[in-house]
Amino acid sequence: MTKPNSSLKPGLLEAFAVLAGISIGAGLWFEHAAHQGAGSPASAAAATTAVQAIASNGSAQMPATPVADAAHAPLLAAARAGKRVVAAGEHGVILLSDDEGKTFRQAGAVPTQALLTSLYFIDDRQGWAAGHDGVVLHTQDGGEIWTLQHEDLSSDKPLFSIYFKDAQHGLAVGLFGTALQTADGGASWTPLAVESGEENDHHLYAIFGDPATALCIAGEAGLIYRSTDGGATWSTIKTANPGSFWSGALLKDGSLLAAGQRGHLFASHDQGASWTELSSGTDQSLTSIVQDADGAILITGLAGVTLASSDGGKTFVAQSRADRVPLNAALSRPGQAALLFGDKGIVDLP
Repeated sequence: MTKPNSSLKPGLLEAFAVLAGISIGAGLWFEHAAHQGAGSPASAAAATTAVQAIASNGSAQMPATPVADAAHAPLLAAARAGKRVVAAGEHGVILLSDDEGKTFRQAGAVPTQALLTSLYFIDDRQGWAAGHDGVVLHTQDGGEIWTLQHEDLSSDKPLFSIYFKDAQHGLAVGLFGTALQTADGGASWTPLAVESGEENDHHLYAIFGDPATALCIAGEAGLIYRSTDGGATWSTIKTANPGSFWSGALLKDGSLLAAGQRGHLFASHDQGASWTELSSGTDQSLTSIVQDADGAILITGLAGVTLASSDGGKTFVAQSRADRVPLNAALSRPGQAALLFGDKGIVDLP
């Protein structure tokens, strides 16, 4: 985990404080969960598998182990693999649900215990996960079994977002301007220049948009990076946001939303070329944006905040949960309330 220091720009300390809080809480959760599961046949088998995996592939990663109460592990990312719900978070925990979130089980094999921050699926079978230690994982069976495609222990540059245009072409971005690209389904990754000039190390938090028109990256210091050639080249757009963007989304009408620190919420109606601030009704930082099949939009945030829009993102109504649990991700469900994921795992799960 990167530690804050005096050289960081104003506003970044909040992002690091959030990540540090997640890690501290997750460490306490994992210690308890591992203790509860210690001595079981599953944990003994996992330990053997871990040793065999390291011996066979030479990776520095330790495979994730089965833990008690995995559904309440700190979770940072969620995605759909077809109808399946997939969520990921601390210590390499990846959860799967085939009943719209009523029950969850831990994935069968995950080759890392690093904090996982992002998930992306192109269909019901094939997907990728990214996170700390520069790890990129790949699955070809809807999240049951994962393989390690990339790791980087040479520097402290975690990946925050991963995105694939198709089965071959993908992008991953993260701390201090880290950006990688692949043209072979993740088998190999090469550096990608997103920023130019002397200041080319701004943190990159989320990839979103449409590769056919414009891809965008939500960045530090109110910056949005935009590509109109599928991610080959990028331009930098300085918005009026005084803080960092943590998330972004392409809406069904083709417009874009970007949200982040201190409740700042911006919209673009020209494929990301220009951005206008919207009233969010909160000063809590915003972490994810989802839109359901009917067009309703839900935005999650820290301190249990959610923003809801029923008019395509023109206006939002803010609410705050009584438990103030930090919310990191959400997934819409047909005819039901959205699934929420946060520092205490699957929120509202019995």
